[in-house]
Amino acid sequence: MHTDVYQPSPPNNVAIADIFHHMAACYRYMGKDHYDQVQAYERAATCLRRLPVDIEVFRTRLREVAGLTDVIRGEITEYLEAGAIQHYQRFKSKVPFELLDLLEIKGFGPSTVKLLHETCGIQTRDQLITALQYGRLDDVGEISPAKLDLLKRSFKLHKNTANRLLLWDAMLQGHEILRVLRLIRGVNHAEIAGSLRRGCETIGDLDIVLQVDEPEREQVTTQIVQLPHVESVVLSGRNRICVVLYNHTQLDIRMAGATAFGASWLYYTGSREHLLHLSDLAEQKGFTLTPEGLFDTMGNHVAGATEEGIYQQLDIAFIPAELRESGKEIRRAVRHMLPNLLAHHQIKGDLRMHVDEHLHDSIATTAHYVMNAFPQYEYIVAAAHGDTQDRKGLAAWISNIDRINEQIGWTFLKKGLTVEILQDGTPALPASLLQQFDWVSGVVLKDTDKEVTQRLLTICEHPFVHCIGNPSNRIIGRKKPSVVNWELLFEKAAATCTALEINAQPCRMDLRDEWVKRAVEKKVYLAIGSCAAIMRQVDYMQLGVTLARRGWCKCENILNTMHWEAIEQFKLSRENALSLTNIKHA
Repeated sequence: MHTDVYQPSPPNNVAIADIFHHMAACYRYMGKDHYDQVQAYERAATCLRRLPVDIEVFRTRLREVAGLTDVIRGEITEYLEAGAIQHYQRFKSKVPFELLDLLEIKGFGPSTVKLLHETCGIQTRDQLITALQYGRLDDVGEISPAKLDLLKRSFKLHKNTANRLLLWDAMLQGHEILRVLRLIRGVNHAEIAGSLRRGCETIGDLDIVLQVDEPEREQVTTQIVQLPHVESVVLSGRNRICVVLYNHTQLDIRMAGATAFGASWLYYTGSREHLLHLSDLAEQKGFTLTPEGLFDTMGNHVAGATEEGIYQQLDIAFIPAELRESGKEIRRAVRHMLPNLLAHHQIKGDLRMHVDEHLHDSIATTAHYVMNAFPQYEYIVAAAHGDTQDRKGLAAWISNIDRINEQIGWTFLKKGLTVEILQDGTPALPASLLQQFDWVSGVVLKDTDKEVTQRLLTICEHPFVHCIGNPSNRIIGRKKPSVVNWELLFEKAAATCTALEINAQPCRMDLRDEWVKRAVEKKVYLAIGSCAAIMRQVDYMQLGVTLARRGWCKCENILNTMHWEAIEQFKLSRENALSLTNIKHA
């Protein structure tokens, strides 16, 4: 049987410490008269977590372990003999056990939890979430709007379209926070989780999983809540920290030990549907999957230190985070039929970049930057805007590209053009001009709120337009996608060898991942363009790669992974396909 590389912490210590922590919460809920019991059980829990050997060693000499009362020593002995503590089992039935975690929320005391339980009739987490979602607590006078906001944040119910971050902004912020957290003493490992790790186009909040040993968690928590990035603290618990950053983004941090880090990373990466299907599969195979790890029917920890270990134990292929969305990916993983997804290092060039044609040095500067920052790049398509250029300006553009390539010593820059697709489906510039460019992208600029399918179908038959850019014309959160019959377009693009663009601009990310996947199924070639206007935007390529991965793209689906000679062959194939199309029409 496969086991993790890391050995678990003393299992009895962890199990009994968790029980004592929950018992302390039960006593805290019961009121101030039980302050001594709260302190005793929390002290015992801390003592057990810091004990380097299994408490079983001290079974007959528990008095040698400092910080334990006689009652608690008796309960430890009871657990070691029977595997349970009856006092704890009785307690769980007397209090709203599922609501006790609310005591970790800032400003939430026993009186607020009692109000929710006794006055509002809420007994479980699910009932509380439903009440929050339907606004049933909004008119409860004893619960202030500020407390309601904290409640919603603790359950991640505060999100709306207005406060969601674009993926690029979330990536920048998330990796900056990750860098800081990795510097904190006691943090052994840290990784981004949640929708940011899965590469969703917008992000509601940031999720990070830390590997922290039990004895270090208190001081690690103290350092995190004191970071200059933190505006306010929502909750601070034994395994979870939730804070609001100064740009109002919520940051959720989960802490796990070495043997549970992979399981926690998997669990808090999501998605919910992926975890539901994965848990069902684990159950079918006789296991239970939790954030603490994968356990067999006897309660033995069999995997959890790494995600790979869990997937391996379930006898399925490792599933990249970008694919963990619907649960359908698990069926493919069971048969070991997942695609070998595109990787950033396989990209050999950028098929659409825009630079200011009036500042000739900026093109050369960008070219030199790209050659140094992306040494694997063999070309970039420097695209002029056909809608703003007259013929004289385009001739000057071509001449300038030739001059810069001569300075570089080889044809690193390819002559690109972005041309408008008119209402009748023809390009706004004549064929005699288009054929002077190495790569031409057609885009719809006007009347994008109308049906544009016929325009796109027609441009597929033009011999000198190689790619359809901004296929849906959406702007995330500001402009809805154009109305397009995608099935017809994919069939036409495949038949004519017309590429469709993945526009990697953060506000566009166009095509959407589900359309990318469908295009791949229809055998349409895709071209990723950063559409960078300035040097630092060249990095947007990684958004295009993420989007392609979410669309199940392999290396061979993306034109950018080809040498330029192969792209020229693609263009030749397109000419042949159009010739056959014309013969068929005739």
